[in-house]
Amino acid sequence: MQRDVLIVGFGLAGWALAEELKRQGISFIAFDPLKNSSSKIATGIYNPVVLKRFTAVSHAQELMAFSIPFYANTANGKFQHPMSIYRVFAKAAEQNNWMAALDRPVLSPYMTSDIQNHDINNIAAPHGFGEVQHTGRIDITGLLRYASSKLARINSFVQEQFDYDALKITNEGVVYKQWSARHIVFAEGVGVKHNPWFASLPVVPNKGEWLEVSCMGLQLSHMIKGSVFIVPLGNDRYRIGATYARTFESLAPTAENKAWLMNQFRKYTNLPFEVLFHGAGLRPTVPDRRPIVGRHPKFPSLSCINGLGSRGVLWAPFLASLLVKHLYTNAFLPDELQIRRFMRP
Repeated sequence: MQRDVLIVGFGLAGWALAEELKRQGISFIAFDPLKNSSSKIATGIYNPVVLKRFTAVSHAQELMAFSIPFYANTANGKFQHPMSIYRVFAKAAEQNNWMAALDRPVLSPYMTSDIQNHDINNIAAPHGFGEVQHTGRIDITGLLRYASSKLARINSFVQEQFDYDALKITNEGVVYKQWSARHIVFAEGVGVKHNPWFASLPVVPNKGEWLEVSCMGLQLSHMIKGSVFIVPLGNDRYRIGATYARTFESLAPTAENKAWLMNQFRKYTNLPFEVLFHGAGLRPTVPDRRPIVGRHPKFPSLSCINGLGSRGVLWAPFLASLLVKHLYTNAFLPDELQIRRFMRP
């Protein structure tokens, strides 16, 4: 069966690539075992501001202008939940840092100049807080479940673990089992370490743990960012997290991090809460903190998108669009994102 593109992996990057190909009228089929991936377990926050240092995310304006409408146009935007972020100041001096950041044109559309010096509902904010606007959350789990089911009904999605040994590279493209295609794109996240063509990429797994809690009476309609994120999920359920660990002994959630997350939440509210779920996952990160996109230097029919880290919601649609243009019109890929910075012919 002929397709233009085979997609391996159906997290956010694979999903965005499928959506972009569909928009362009380019045929494809995606392969994924539908197990946990960094996308499927991510909180799904979109936010152009680095809230620790009050700086802008790389390519912030381009990412916000392209990626947020991309989600709004998908499934009528029903998986997109716009809401502001209230950045709780840890000390009074952070108010000055916030005001200084407002002088940067890339940040001023998002950070409000009206600093609040009071608590937020039942959230303690003794040093006040600032509001980041035009932010929100994507229900990634719901989005990917909906999209994979819809694609399966039109024979564009196969629920299986990709078998690298079954892939043959030809002069015209690739052949995989009964499918042939001009291009294959690997969007595997940390699974790329098992990929025989892209395993040398410096994709480093970063472990994150989070809690889902029920806290009746908290009634937040905005995300809170202090030492952790507190993200409303509806019906007074909240996502608390996440931790960041570059080294770890196990992929499983740990009692130590559960206790730490619970203590962080208690710093902001005195309301009783119940832990409903404690999860853990791996983010694909890159040492230079830039995603990786492009063709294999030796096999041009093989490409990849990887290294989206904790900003996958913003990066995925943007990178998918860049790669499709590159594959079909040989459009330029920014040097700082190119795969060739790590792989040479």
